[in-house]
Amino acid sequence: MSGGVDSSVTALLMAQQDYDLRAVFMRNWSTMDEFGSFVAGSGGAAGCEWQQDWNDVQKVCRHLGGIPVEMIDLSREYWIHVFEPALGDWGSGTTPNPDVDCNREIKFGALMDRVIGPSSSSQLSAPQKTWLATGHYAQVAWSPPEADADHSTRPMLLRAKDRTKDQSYYLSSVREDRLAHAHFPLAPYLKSEVRQLAIRHELPTAARKESMGICFVGNRSRGGAGFSTFLNDYITSSPGDIVDGDGNKVGRHGGLHTFTLGQGARISGALQKYFVAKKDTAKNQIVVVQGKDNPMLLCHSLNVPSMHWIWDEPPEEVDRPEGAKLLAQVRHRQIEVECTVKRADPVLAVAPGQTLGLWKDDWCLGSGTIGDVKTVYEVEQAQAKDA
Repeated sequence: MSGGVDSSVTALLMAQQDYDLRAVFMRNWSTMDEFGSFVAGSGGAAGCEWQQDWNDVQKVCRHLGGIPVEMIDLSREYWIHVFEPALGDWGSGTTPNPDVDCNREIKFGALMDRVIGPSSSSQLSAPQKTWLATGHYAQVAWSPPEADADHSTRPMLLRAKDRTKDQSYYLSSVREDRLAHAHFPLAPYLKSEVRQLAIRHELPTAARKESMGICFVGNRSRGGAGFSTFLNDYITSSPGDIVDGDGNKVGRHGGLHTFTLGQGARISGALQKYFVAKKDTAKNQIVVVQGKDNPMLLCHSLNVPSMHWIWDEPPEEVDRPEGAKLLAQVRHRQIEVECTVKRADPVLAVAPGQTLGLWKDDWCLGSGTIGDVKTVYEVEQAQAKDA
């Protein structure tokens, strides 16, 4: 439980059934961590945000008849396995997704190990006795026996009913053996229905506003000035030039991590809005272009050096000459696009770092970190050169 309305309603739905329940609150971050008065993992510092969340979790548990609840401090694990790697990516100018890493490494990694115990592939077909239920908008279904060579059923990560809230993208790198012990009670509900359930049952968190995904973002706007200022406390900034598509200097930036690809860029005196098209790490430059339909902003193809297939192995169609026809998504709430996926030799290139999720209809197959991107502009330039 996080203290939000989604996990509160999850607890409500579980309490209405015949389960032996206990609740856990996962502490990953405190604002005190940011000011040198807290050693990651000690659990001894007080930050008002997590304390408010913890208080709300306890109120909900009391409201639901006294569900036993405990706080588990995973701040050290979060720092080592999520925050530090993300800092390295931001520092190199790429765009990591800590939410994806947190679900794989912390919620369905370290936390699940604490409350259920380490799992293995041998547990997939064993009777399920213990699950970790969360407030994610996603669902786990089980494949028919004939779908597997060993004729065993396997967990499948599917989209939730509410497509505007669907979080299968954030869960796309959670391992199969972890999904076997995951339960998502909100799968058949719309967000509006979840809120109404909270109000109808007078949950203490019914009126709480929706929270951000990344633990350390808090009230900072992701991608905004507040978030960049926060990162400046951890990353050495290297100011550089902002140039247009022709290489002309149009401004200055305070560090590659202060911009994200596709983000609007304020250029003094510009009559038309500029957008970030590229981060040139070798020259420490931000390349901007005008117009959202500029070919430098449009992705033609991309390379993912390492995929986290939920079932460990990719669909067999990937090895066929024509490749596999799947659906791709590179950010939360993005409308998925059709793509052709082929196995290829890794390409050595600067990695943009975003997560690419792949689906077969509503079935999430896995995800990976994007290595390099070829834009429509680059394809057009190559074609013009060959003409």
